[in-house]
Amino acid sequence: MGRLAAAACAAALLVGATACGERSEPTGATAPLYPLTITTGDRPISVSNAARRIAVLDSSSQEIVRALGAGGRIVMRAPTNAIDFGALRRSKPDLVIASGDVDERDLSRAASTTRAIVYSAPGDSIRQVEQAITQLGLLTGTPVQARGLVRTIERKRDAVDAALARTAIVNVFVDTGLLTTAPDQSLIGDVIREAHARNVAGDSVGGEPVDPKDLAERDPDVYVVTSDTGTSLADLRRNPQTRRLRAVREGRFVVLDADLLQPGPQIGDGLDQVARLLHPDAFR
Repeated sequence: MGRLAAAACAAALLVGATACGERSEPTGATAPLYPLTITTGDRPISVSNAARRIAVLDSSSQEIVRALGAGGRIVMRAPTNAIDFGALRRSKPDLVIASGDVDERDLSRAASTTRAIVYSAPGDSIRQVEQAITQLGLLTGTPVQARGLVRTIERKRDAVDAALARTAIVNVFVDTGLLTTAPDQSLIGDVIREAHARNVAGDSVGGEPVDPKDLAERDPDVYVVTSDTGTSLADLRRNPQTRRLRAVREGRFVVLDADLLQPGPQIGDGLDQVARLLHPDAFR
């Protein structure tokens, strides 16, 4: 079974099919989509019609809704800082969307404040991003658009997989700021893995900085930073904690566009970016 077929099966299971292929997907202009039930996290969400008034609590979820063509239904946009619960209540949403990074207490408060359906979008892997897109397509009545977005991501994954089929794994250190890193069980960690690389500190947990001595012992081939850190190779060469690393001394340094590594429809481009930067010879 190919990747796209597997994705289609997963989408079918999300809406209650007992096995792939046992429930036909609505194809006609009048084919019924509702009512439906989806499962996110540990709780099911049942809806009788598409959301008409949508509040988003983070920028990644907002980008997914816009990419689905439902941006005109957003009645409260992603806050820059703290959530304004008064404004959220006044917006009268019937669907509140947030990424998994939004605090669970804020989600509970949003639910009690609005009495709306609250959807927490998974996003710790490329597959989870595809799941979020598929489920939001169902919640907003845009399943066709959702399938198109998932297919675009899958084509990128397949192209990267083919290009790197005979490429060796490269050891990297991913610095997301002040020597903290992205753990293996995260979206960036998943992208790094699919790009035929291994984060030498990917087993780190808790958001604590990696010990410079430990990093030197792990000796990454490439030092990787995300663009939102503002870190340059010159900065690393001036820093006594990093300047003696072999990758830094030899100039093997890569900057990843942080915007492409968010849990949204651009994640396929994010994977393509990482693969090309870490394995340039494979794409010539």
